[in-house]
Amino acid sequence: MNKIGVFGGTFNPVHKGHEITAAGFYKKFKLNKLIIIPANMPPHKWIGEKVSALQRFEMCGLCFEKYRRDYNYDIEVSDIEIKKDGVSYTYDTMKTLRKIYPGDAIYFLAGSDMFLYLEKWYKYKELLEMCVFTIAFRNRNDFEQAEILRMRENLISRGYKIEILNNHPFEISSTELREKIKNCGPDSPDLKNYISPEVINYIKERKIYVLQ
Repeated sequence: MNKIGVFGGTFNPVHKGHEITAAGFYKKFKLNKLIIIPANMPPHKWIGEKVSALQRFEMCGLCFEKYRRDYNYDIEVSDIEIKKDGVSYTYDTMKTLRKIYPGDAIYFLAGSDMFLYLEKWYKYKELLEMCVFTIAFRNRNDFEQAEILRMRENLISRGYKIEILNNHPFEISSTELREKIKNCGPDSPDLKNYISPEVINYIKERKIYVLQ
């Protein structure tokens, strides 16, 4: 039985925090394959119209190609949600993946901020039954971590499989990076600390974020 990792998000833009999290996810759980899934229209977040789903998909492809090339990681960037019209519900995506990988264990990675609102997710109980739900910390807030651990124990007691990545949270968000690019431009000297060169070049060539 193979282990298939699923890491979804808006990736607007994809940054080194996503890379570090993806690589840590791949290594810790000894995944046989990791699928990166940019959302089309996430139900809990407004993306805006300035950056297309295709552009976010292409940025992810550029970003994660080096892990396939240099580290021999089996990482695929999938357009499974982008090809669909409307809202991207995780349950629907997971249902499709279960048909593609019927005999494998699927590890679904979610941020701790989203996990706290798990009961508001569409068909969250059915989703939990289909995968090993894995939590990545978004910050080191002690109160939040305590609440996540409490929720995890409660869900485990109900028979669900819940894991914690125990990652080191990245110090900047995609929202902050968009603002940095808007205010300072894609040639900002410190931008390379947060976004890979190939993604920065893509942003510069297409002049995205700058005029938002």
